[in-house]
Amino acid sequence: MKIDPNQQNNNTQPRPTFKVFNRWDVVAKGWYQAGLSTDLKKGKARGVNVSGQHLVIYRGESGEVYALDGFCPHMGVDLGIGSVEKESIKCFFHHWKFDNEGRCTDIPCLKESNSKIKNQNYAVQEKYGMIWVYPEAKAPYEVLEIPELKGLELSSTTDKTYKRSCHYHITMINGIDPQHLSTVHNIHMDMSVDIDASEKDSIHILLEGETPSESAFERVIKKLLGSRYAYSMKYQSACLAGLTVLKGVKLFGRWEVIPTLHMLFSYQSNIEGETLVTPIYLTKKRNFLTDWFLLKLTKLSFLFLQGEDGEVYENIRFSTANLLPIDTPVTKYIKYVNSLTPSKWSKNLDADQALGIRNRSEVNV
Repeated sequence: MKIDPNQQNNNTQPRPTFKVFNRWDVVAKGWYQAGLSTDLKKGKARGVNVSGQHLVIYRGESGEVYALDGFCPHMGVDLGIGSVEKESIKCFFHHWKFDNEGRCTDIPCLKESNSKIKNQNYAVQEKYGMIWVYPEAKAPYEVLEIPELKGLELSSTTDKTYKRSCHYHITMINGIDPQHLSTVHNIHMDMSVDIDASEKDSIHILLEGETPSESAFERVIKKLLGSRYAYSMKYQSACLAGLTVLKGVKLFGRWEVIPTLHMLFSYQSNIEGETLVTPIYLTKKRNFLTDWFLLKLTKLSFLFLQGEDGEVYENIRFSTANLLPIDTPVTKYIKYVNSLTPSKWSKNLDADQALGIRNRSEVNV
């Protein structure tokens, strides 16, 4: 049954209002994916919706990708149907031209262009075969790198984007909720948690413990992979999550020959108020066959858990009213999300909030 959990049980099961966490009207400053790099050819432009904001992205003759607000500031025509000239975009309607910083450089009906007219431009980065856009002209940090892969040459593949009904802040909690491994997936693990929130833009959570041996399947896994198991999650700006699994496992408890598996998840909302999740599978570049095998194995390990978790998040009405000490990773994550700054892409915020000066009441977690 399809329900709208945000509009139900408000009197009998009230929920706190947060600064950023679980709010559809707030888009935190961070990197949001705008499509595959291969889908944007040199000299071409596309109109895209990124986390509810309409943009034009285009690739100039140099091969660089640029992003501007998607509506022409003259009469509001979609610049995505315009044409690319060198490193500029020209509106299809009246041929107003804008450079890659959004400055209007040519208005054909005027002898001189009006340099005071400017369209908002945005920072762009190409990484993991994707185009990423930051909701400011300059970004203070780059797209998330998984710590174990930092500085390495990588192979990657992007899976199909899928939807969730709940906010992506809720979906992201899945990786740091060790309780559900036993209750939903029947994987019985007693895990310790180490949380590193020292970096301003991200939070890193390591979960590790004894490999379980309650079921026959778990005993086989323990014999195969050894007595210890760990995985880690690194979140950036509450819109990117890096997952590393099979950390420190040893074949038959002796040989460190089993590679760790790495996944990156991109999150954003669409204009219909749904969460969009794009999985990206990563591995250290070795050779074609090895990389292909490891990327396939990474995808299979994700799909193994995805279906059951999907049932959980279809109609969830997330609440923090009765969190337990074992939920500390979730509590820390919520506090981290609330420390982020809303961007100009946020909806229905007053001027102070848009500048990051938050003045709403909040229930602490």
